[in-house]
Amino acid sequence: MSRIANMPVAVRAPEVSSDGDVRLGAIDIGSNSLHMIISHVGADGGTTVLWRMREMLGLGRGSFPSHRLSGEGMDRAVLSLRRFHAVARRRGCEKIIAIATSAVREADNGGDFIERVRSEVGLNVRVVSARDEARLIYLGVRHAVNLKAGGHLIMDIGGGSMEFIVGDDQHASLLESRKVGSARMTARYIHSDPAAPAEVERLARHLNREIAPVCDQILQLRPIKAIGTSGTIENLVAMCGGRGKAPELALDDLKALVDRLLKSKAGQRVKIRGLDEKRQDQILAGAILLLEVMKRLSIKRLSLCRAALREGMLLDYVARHLPDLEIQRKVADPRRRSVLDLARRCEWHERHSMHVAALTLRLLDKLRSLHKLDAQSRELIEYGALLHDIGWHISSSSHHKHSMYLVLNGNLQGFTQDEVRVIASIARYHRKSLPSESHAEYAAMKPSDRGIVRVGGALLRMADGLDRSHCLVVSDLDVRIGRGRVQVGLVGKGDMQLELWAARRKTDLFVDVFDRAILFRVGRRAG
Repeated sequence: MSRIANMPVAVRAPEVSSDGDVRLGAIDIGSNSLHMIISHVGADGGTTVLWRMREMLGLGRGSFPSHRLSGEGMDRAVLSLRRFHAVARRRGCEKIIAIATSAVREADNGGDFIERVRSEVGLNVRVVSARDEARLIYLGVRHAVNLKAGGHLIMDIGGGSMEFIVGDDQHASLLESRKVGSARMTARYIHSDPAAPAEVERLARHLNREIAPVCDQILQLRPIKAIGTSGTIENLVAMCGGRGKAPELALDDLKALVDRLLKSKAGQRVKIRGLDEKRQDQILAGAILLLEVMKRLSIKRLSLCRAALREGMLLDYVARHLPDLEIQRKVADPRRRSVLDLARRCEWHERHSMHVAALTLRLLDKLRSLHKLDAQSRELIEYGALLHDIGWHISSSSHHKHSMYLVLNGNLQGFTQDEVRVIASIARYHRKSLPSESHAEYAAMKPSDRGIVRVGGALLRMADGLDRSHCLVVSDLDVRIGRGRVQVGLVGKGDMQLELWAARRKTDLFVDVFDRAILFRVGRRAG
């Protein structure tokens, strides 16, 4: 597993794949370490890990006895998260999800840390419950290991807690967590180097009290195999010589390792092959914990699975957001994806909005000799047309104003503040009052942006009228520019009288912008 050096990461242009794939990042803010994976998401929702990154920070090292994250620990974590975030963006991640576990969950100032990450990194961190942490670990292991043969015991030793899961390929019958993580137990019981026998004895008694009830539940479920995940168990497997494609840990080897660790100082342990040097002070507690569990459950051999919480995070996200990911896969332009994502979140009238946007662009393109707007302006007008009716998500009354509010506050990605204001204003002026300097957003615009809004609003008002029935009866427009007037012939099928009536009632802004009359008529019939 690769590690990032403690050095600044230059932000370059995203490495977006040419085949239109979707990449997601998952960051796990654990008690011992920060982990990130970047994965490709296939059309079927399957994930493939492309990159892994890790930094050992020990965020929870001092928090378990005090229930407070140290200022130094938070500083280190924020700096690392900033690096992780930059690397994920550079790797072309469409979405970066982040969760925090026991150290942040239990700290009195955990909320302060989350706010710092949000404001300084731009990353929203979700704190998961102990049970949900176990559920995500189960999803990650289930994706990587064939559990069809029956119930499997899955164990994960973190810095703050240990998760116990029993499940097969369909569901988990047990999801439990105990506050016996290696960093927590070290902080509470191990104060000597090497550990004093009395300290080890107190630790063992505490572990037995904590794990006995859950071990009894596990024995009743009769799992057929034991699987271990994550850093502490991975280190223990490696220290006992378990390597290769299917690494395992034997109970006898673990007993021998514990005996060796009990006699050694932290500085001597780093010489043991397979141990991460930043775990040297807490590996003993983790080893004793795993040994107690394996003895109590009569586990002779434990298999290592390298997929766990982070993989589970991605699988859980994909399962809940497949429609969003489908848009990302089909639409190459991230700005357009962001617009469509906002539209979908607001439960838009898709067929009507897409049709109105197409009619708006048809008018815009045919009238280019009059307005002379460029391609970038065309793009903003199209997006305003696509979003013109999303205000119905709030209320039908004054929905044009609601549309403006939703666009302004919809977190559109890839747009400047001025561009968002233009899109919002075009949506706002598709009905009712005309653009006016008495309207705050319009008054704040520079003259060139006002021009885009006026042209876009004028054409959108009429295009919206041309689909008054929402039946898409007008399929095309014949536009002819003459002296002092513009003639528009409606091309379509069926009765277009309602569309003709509605369009004629919405020409006010067009006449004001272009200083020309506009005449609509039913033209040729399509097909």
